[in-house]
Amino acid sequence: MEDCTRLATDRGWSVAETYVDNDVSASTGRRRPEYERLLDDIKRDRVSALVVWDIDRLTRTPAELETLIDLAEAHGVALASVGGEVDLGTPQGRLTARIKGSVARHEVEQSSRRLKRKFLERAESGLSHGKVAYGYVREPVIDETGTVRGYTELLHPEQAAVIQTATKRILAGEPLRAVASALNETGSMSPSGKPWSGTTLRQVLLRDRNAGRRVHQKQVIGKGNWPAILDDDSFDRLVALLRDPRRRTGNNGGVKHLLSGIAICGNCGERLRGAAEHRYGKKKQPRSYACQNCYKVRRKADAVDEVVEALVIARLERPDAADLFAGDSDAMTRATSEKLAIEARLDLLADQFADGLITGSQLERGTARLRPKLAEVEAQIIAASPSPEYAELVGPGVRARWEGQSLDRKRAVIDALMRVTVLPSGAGQRFSPEQVEFEWSL
Repeated sequence: MEDCTRLATDRGWSVAETYVDNDVSASTGRRRPEYERLLDDIKRDRVSALVVWDIDRLTRTPAELETLIDLAEAHGVALASVGGEVDLGTPQGRLTARIKGSVARHEVEQSSRRLKRKFLERAESGLSHGKVAYGYVREPVIDETGTVRGYTELLHPEQAAVIQTATKRILAGEPLRAVASALNETGSMSPSGKPWSGTTLRQVLLRDRNAGRRVHQKQVIGKGNWPAILDDDSFDRLVALLRDPRRRTGNNGGVKHLLSGIAICGNCGERLRGAAEHRYGKKKQPRSYACQNCYKVRRKADAVDEVVEALVIARLERPDAADLFAGDSDAMTRATSEKLAIEARLDLLADQFADGLITGSQLERGTARLRPKLAEVEAQIIAASPSPEYAELVGPGVRARWEGQSLDRKRAVIDALMRVTVLPSGAGQRFSPEQVEFEWSL
């Protein structure tokens, strides 16, 4: 600014307006509001002369330069440059501007190429990039002379514990929003310093770096040189669970009934919904499960819950209960292999589109066919994965431990273990356990 103002004074020009796009490079392609305002003022004949520090501070693309040359010629704008004379009013001056612009563009491209290669080299070496992520701290590496030779990333104990705890609770069946609310109750804050939301928690949990994986250009290319917060198995199960399109995304944290949305109507097959206790005049209607589709089934919730919980506890007390949550390694291996094959086909489609071998509509059609298959095998991976989070719920003494579980966790276990159907009965019939049918899923 000082140099440009001095040059304007030397020319006898009074500075009527300044245009400053601070920290916005002329070579990135990002929008430059002040540059756009300058062009608009030239078009409106509000500018008779323009002073720049150098032509490559003004523009670094040939297309922009040609636009500027046309405007200067059409509106008679003089141009002065601290970095050297450029008279856009003469053929020689325009040639000089074009040469300087081309050289500047070449420098940008060379710099970009070097930076991209350097970023790839760092990524392949497992080095971190960017600001410190939630769950980590960055410490300097100092040699014997006291000189900083680099940085290393270590776990932030409290933040890493938040990620580990949240992962365990979600894998145990708790909804994101419920886990976020629980974190807020402890006084924990999100990376932005604000209370946790389900969306923010999901974004943090889905980061590959939590499993110690280095990502470059949205692809995992190897292990990072930082400690992992989660083991590979837990992280992969968490990702598959959170990205499962069939996962209920409503406000599950607000469910107040054990079997609401889980138990099935024995008349029409729809899911039963829980209804809170309420009164009709002097009559009291107890808490119940009812079908809101056919209205043929309504049962006292406490009675149905008692039957189902007794069945679950009895199943978890059996000697083979530990096998319920051991998973199916063969099925998981098959599903994982199929998942990798589908992802490879998606990558191939993307490469073929980039190389011009297929059209955009062909890419879209192929992707649309593969995405449902990918979602299906990811669901198979979840079903076949071991669930160590439930290990404490098997063996002797289950009843006492069951009573201490959260409603969300109980619901997740029931949903995984069995299919519950509540049968209709005639008017005035008292409840009996036989009106609750069940089929074990595990």
